[in-house]
Amino acid sequence: MQLNAEGRARFQGHLQNVLRKPCSLCGNNNWQIEDSIFELREFDGGGLSTAGAVKPVLSMTCTGCGHTLFISPLTTGIVQFQQEAAPEAPAAELPAAEAPAAAPEAAPAPAPAPAKKK
Repeated sequence: MQLNAEGRARFQGHLQNVLRKPCSLCGNNNWQIEDSIFELREFDGGGLSTAGAVKPVLSMTCTGCGHTLFISPLTTGIVQFQQEAAPEAPAAELPAAEAPAAAPEAAPAPAPAPAKKK
């Protein structure tokens, strides 16, 4: 996902506030900042999996040695995460143990007594 102009400005502003040291590996102070948000996926044995955690990340790479840093766009406010509540399942789909108990049925009314003959 490409950053728009507002996202790029927020990322650069965030870096100006927090990036105070040169590259921890080579001492270079020049970074290439990517304009895309990437996904960092949980490792699941080497195959591509849709299961597990996925984190959005912004990246920047040292131009001297290639050291790459990942920064969370959630923490920086570039991406807003809104978790939706899971819809409730209808009672018919709930397992019997979880389904609401039905009201007990009323006993049928007794039949009227036959009329006496005179």
